[in-house]
Amino acid sequence: MTTYYKGSFHGCAWCNGTGCNQCRFERQKHRAKLEAEIKSPQPIFSADINNPDEMQLMKDFLGREALEHAFGPDGDGMDEIHRNAAIASFTQAMRNHNARSTEDNQ
Repeated sequence: MTTYYKGSFHGCAWCNGTGCNQCRFERQKHRAKLEAEIKSPQPIFSADINNPDEMQLMKDFLGREALEHAFGPDGDGMDEIHRNAAIASFTQAMRNHNARSTEDNQ
């Protein structure tokens, strides 16, 4: 069983939170990384306007019908939009992966 010490950082690269002289510096590095991510957020989904498949994915989660359903009586609001965006992003990633795999095999 691992013992964690008060003031130690659980993400410390040196001791994994068991206590060392580097925890404070590791915590500062981690905080700086998080602050940088907050200042430059990544988009949920980005679509190439020249790709009809990606534009259809965009319409599926952010089009008029999708928004009407999400904010309608049987919708989930922003939670539904986030789920649909995650599905669209995953679908896009899988299509890109499959396209690269096909190119590599040729």
